[in-house]
Amino acid sequence: MVIDSNSNIHSSSGSPRNRVDARGTDTKSSSQPESSGSQASSKPDVSLSTQARLLHKLESQISSSPDVNSDRVADIKRAIAEGSYQINPERIAERMLEQDDQF
Repeated sequence: MVIDSNSNIHSSSGSPRNRVDARGTDTKSSSQPESSGSQASSKPDVSLSTQARLLHKLESQISSSPDVNSDRVADIKRAIAEGSYQINPERIAERMLEQDDQF
């Protein structure tokens, strides 16, 4: 099997074979250009579901939010410096178990 620079796949005999496009449809390899009609220049209609639009909106909101809550970090640092930060081991254990249940 030989792959030429035009990405046409040929058998060892050199004859072109069918190719599969991105949609999984067989397309014939040929040196003939496709006819230039309205179908070749038109773009497919795409519509997103309500759920896809919501996911896109949420993704945009998440990507625009900061990775670190700077105010919360400052509050914790201040509490540690003052000696008033209290660790609740039971709460930590509960959160660890909750995370474990998610997996």
